[in-house]
Amino acid sequence: MPINSIISGVGSFFPNKVISNNEFLKNTFYKSNGEKIQKDSKAIVDKLAVISGIQQRHYIEDQHDSAQMGAEAGNRALANAKLDKEELDGIIVAHNAGNLIDKSPYSYTIPNLASVVKKRMQILNPFCSALDIIFGCPGWVEATILAHQRIAAGDAKHILVIGVEVLSRKIDPHDMDSMLFGDAAGATVISAVEEEETRGILNYKTYSHCDNGEVDYINMGTSYNEDCKEDGLFVKMQGRQVYRYAVTKVPELINLCLEKANLPLSDVNKFFLHQANEKMIVAMAEKVFEQHQMEGDLASLVPMNLQQTGNTSVATIPTLLDQVLSGEKKGHSINKDDLLVFASVGAGMHANCLLYRA
Repeated sequence: MPINSIISGVGSFFPNKVISNNEFLKNTFYKSNGEKIQKDSKAIVDKLAVISGIQQRHYIEDQHDSAQMGAEAGNRALANAKLDKEELDGIIVAHNAGNLIDKSPYSYTIPNLASVVKKRMQILNPFCSALDIIFGCPGWVEATILAHQRIAAGDAKHILVIGVEVLSRKIDPHDMDSMLFGDAAGATVISAVEEEETRGILNYKTYSHCDNGEVDYINMGTSYNEDCKEDGLFVKMQGRQVYRYAVTKVPELINLCLEKANLPLSDVNKFFLHQANEKMIVAMAEKVFEQHQMEGDLASLVPMNLQQTGNTSVATIPTLLDQVLSGEKKGHSINKDDLLVFASVGAGMHANCLLYRA
């Protein structure tokens, strides 16, 4: 009988502090060359809202840190799975900036974030390994692939996969892209189940393009405001290049996974795509259908949450999954035997896709 890797529990956490688009009206924005943008701040904010679809996002409270958010999402996923925390064989935490503590812009990477999350969750089992993965926005999908590989190798029965990001402490207030990001944590329990029928994780594909300029599409850099160059390093993006990469590579991987599974596009019930911005999500989904010369009802096939959460990087897909499974996303649900696509793209540049049978 095959051993399936299934999602047995989900959980998410959003900080209480909600930041509307109006909060950015007081910001002064600069171009990447240090030139002040003369356009009215309201016009800038309104235009980005139209392109991105983002109306608000959540920011972490000053006294909290990344580990607290990750632990909270992890505990909720375990409760949802009805699993004793001491039964975990491993924790994999996907992130991009380590543990961000007490409003500090500095990244704490020692001890690694998963170790701190394990401590916060008060897990005592020494055989529950605590591993970090830094893989850009596709980190949660890639961590889920790693969890599946451990289960398939017979090395684990239950692995907690967490995606946590505190981007509010790594954004340049003088960069228009700062309005895209929010803070959140999402978690899933990946469990081994022996069953006659094959379900759960079916297959996966991953790209890493790092040699033709792609490695610099998203990186860390100083503020666009010359007077703030000493304030630390912030997330910087070459938006046009990121968009082109995503709209090309993510559809390619989705098609490769479907071909590998010998499944038609028409079998897919839901696409869980990285919640970067609404225009890009729609473009990626449309490209998939165009390549199959089909039309799809994107409103029913592609759930989104970025309108209320912003781009939360590694947390976008697991938080969205939690919202759909809990009934929070009206018009979206997951039924037994549904075919799901999880696909993401981000700094590296990396892109990945995972097929899942509910």
